Amino acid sequence: MSEEISLDMDTLSNSTDSNNQMLNNVDGASIVKRNSYKPSNRSIILFDGVCNVCDGFVQFVLPRDINKKFYFQALQTEKGKEIQEYYGIKTDLSTVVLVEEETNSYCTKSTAILRVLSQLCYPYSAFYYLSYIPAFFRDFCYSTFVPYRYLIMGKKDTCMFSPSLKERFIDFKSPLILEELDSKEN
Repeated sequence: MSEEISLDMDTLSNSTDSNNQMLNNVDGASIVKRNSYKPSNRSIILFDGVCNVCDGFVQFVLPRDINKKFYFQALQTEKGKEIQEYYGIKTDLSTVVLVEEETNSYCTKSTAILRVLSQLCYPYSAFYYLSYIPAFFRDFCYSTFVPYRYLIMGKKDTCMFSPSLKERFIDFKSPLILEELDSKEN
């Protein structure tokens, strides 16, 4: 027994919200892809998965986050894109994003870095006092460095990942991560 479903394509094309994404197939018909991301009370650091500076920041945070407050996800992954879409974050690989699900908020650039540091053990938490410097100046410095980060520190083809840390990543099945695991096994 088959069911027939009727869809008004004009209504569909004009009715997308932040949890839906319109997709066009080859025939020109539109379908709605639902965002499957479900938030919880986590603090998520979204980072550029191929940038060595961002990877270094994640590697720096992991052992110093003794309360395991932070979870991680590369911006380029499907789950990273879902999180950005869910919170209305503009896709921008030039910044680290800290998503604080408990307060349903996020911050970027220097503010994100300083908030992360504030949650780490001393002496790193003391860097939060730099937040008294106006954000426009901090972000100017941050944005001045960003275009040169690949040139100075390099770029990778895959996202860093250690299987022992998979519980700290939102989605450890990401293609970027799986490529890294496959290369280590061979």
